[in-house]
Amino acid sequence: MQRRYFLISLIVGLSFLVAVIGYAIPPEKEKVPARVVLDNTGGRVLFSHRTHAEEYHTDCADCHHYGLEGGTSLPCGACHPPEFNDEFRLNHQKAFPDKAACLRCHDEAPTGPLAEGERPDIESIPTRGDAFHTMCQGCHEQGGGPFGADACYQCHER
Repeated sequence: MQRRYFLISLIVGLSFLVAVIGYAIPPEKEKVPARVVLDNTGGRVLFSHRTHAEEYHTDCADCHHYGLEGGTSLPCGACHPPEFNDEFRLNHQKAFPDKAACLRCHDEAPTGPLAEGERPDIESIPTRGDAFHTMCQGCHEQGGGPFGADACYQCHER
């Protein structure tokens, strides 16, 4: 009888140990996320990131801007907001890793709210939708993918 309880205890203990180790070891982060959902007013876009990277051999730098120290990219919304409103003006600096990133658009790293004359010319910075349309449609047109007014719902949900 004691031998049976010992065997059950051993199995339960080993199972517990395997579970603890399994939770303690973090999973490997994917180099390329499988899919990205882009919410927008034209209808949500489910972008197959892995397909573009692995099957079409698109390099990360083809779509993502580089140039920060260490070659890291930024979230698209850091520089390309849905619209240039007060919320963007107040909060976009939280997306940047350090003040050196500010120099991509600003003459000096801002230390507080900027006067109207000190702000970058937003006419030369496309909104997120304009940036995506320029990048995506241009690449699709060159590569034979869906593009043009009749192809909107090839990417956008209705």
